[in-house]
Amino acid sequence: MKKLLILAIASIMSLGASAQLITSNTVTYKKGSGYNRIGVSYNSISSSAEGSESVSGVSLSWTKGISVAKDMPLFIETGLGATYAFDDLNALTATIPLNVTYKWPVTESIKIAPLAGLTFNGNITSDVKDVKFFTLGWQAGVNVELGKFYLGVTYGGGLTDYCKFDDGYDSYSFKLNNLAATIGLVF
Repeated sequence: MKKLLILAIASIMSLGASAQLITSNTVTYKKGSGYNRIGVSYNSISSSAEGSESVSGVSLSWTKGISVAKDMPLFIETGLGATYAFDDLNALTATIPLNVTYKWPVTESIKIAPLAGLTFNGNITSDVKDVKFFTLGWQAGVNVELGKFYLGVTYGGGLTDYCKFDDGYDSYSFKLNNLAATIGLVF
């Protein structure tokens, strides 16, 4: 019985030593001034309107990541993007994101970065009548950095109506949802 108790204590003590060994060999965060990203996305855009179908789109974006924590890879992201939706929508929208992201370093060159935040959208042109000039949305997603390249997927929706029409006889309103797959460069 004493041998079993000594073996159990030795096992527990070795766990702490192995945890220190693992921690000392993992990738550590080095605070920097942030990062920039440029990317191109394929978008699948749908609306909350009854009977509507998804339309395709393409986006170009620039994102600036600003470090907010001294000892961890926590960032606020902002930037500027433009999305052109084609098929039946024919719309051009400018977007300013405001995200919080955390970059988990897997290795020196691979990082996984989940994000969540808001989007401020300015509708520049649209074939839809009564489209609002300004809309507010949300988004969540993940980027995977592979050295200087990155892949990402985000999904977002409208917090405010994209379009609202009411003439006393008919009324409708809908919000837009956006699923985007992105490739780009990190610098």
